[in-house]
Amino acid sequence: MGLPRLERAWRARIDPIEAPEPVASAAGRPAAGDPRRIARHRIAHGDRLRDTGRTRPIPAHITPLAEDPGDEFTAAATRNFNKAFDLEAARCRRLQWALATVVAKIAEDLGGWPVPGDAQWDVGALMARRLDRRPLLHCRRSMEKTALVMALDSSGSCLAQARFYARMAAASAALGDIELFDAPNAGLRARYQRSGWQTVPDPRWDFKRRTIVFCGDFDGGDQVVKASRTNTVYWFCSESRYPSMHLHPWCTLTLADFKGRFFVCRNENDFLHLMRTVR
Repeated sequence: MGLPRLERAWRARIDPIEAPEPVASAAGRPAAGDPRRIARHRIAHGDRLRDTGRTRPIPAHITPLAEDPGDEFTAAATRNFNKAFDLEAARCRRLQWALATVVAKIAEDLGGWPVPGDAQWDVGALMARRLDRRPLLHCRRSMEKTALVMALDSSGSCLAQARFYARMAAASAALGDIELFDAPNAGLRARYQRSGWQTVPDPRWDFKRRTIVFCGDFDGGDQVVKASRTNTVYWFCSESRYPSMHLHPWCTLTLADFKGRFFVCRNENDFLHLMRTVR
């Protein structure tokens, strides 16, 4: 026994009405005004745009953000030009943060001569306080801060690292407390000042008891090795042509003579990875 049918008064007015038959063209496809044909046309039209790969004109009020000069914007890539943030700026901020972390790790022992201040306790003053009764506040001191030396190879052999080194230079200038040098083939050519780049008369590394970070390949590597004998040198090497330094025709010394820290660093991702291992 089935369930009783519910009688609704409002259905009595619409039950006699028959549903209209779908209107079709002579070929059996939906007519021009049918919504199904409109939807099918939109889908097919969209697929045709995606498959062609033709360039679509970019509106004048939109500034495209290219990863590298010469990038092409295809029809599929021009749909969302109004970006929420600049990827290049985000990458520079990430590199600046990574460089600040590396510099903080390297520069832990960059204290120079004692100067008046209150950064730490003066052990000698604390011992003398028992005799001269000086106030406890006069038993503190600070250490003279020594700037870190950053040298970047700008020669043609480091063309693949040009954008990476340019970001490193910008991050170093923004951090401060870093002596930034332009060093093509490991020769000091210019030093960065607030007023701009100043030419260095002597390309040799005449540093003594300094902490140096050099980013470059084996070109001029002898000077880097010699500097490691009297300085603390961190070499982020981008060499990819020679498997060993002694195979380079310009070098007479080898990495066995290098007294500093050597890292293979050919791009920004390598530097971000090395950030965790530098001590």
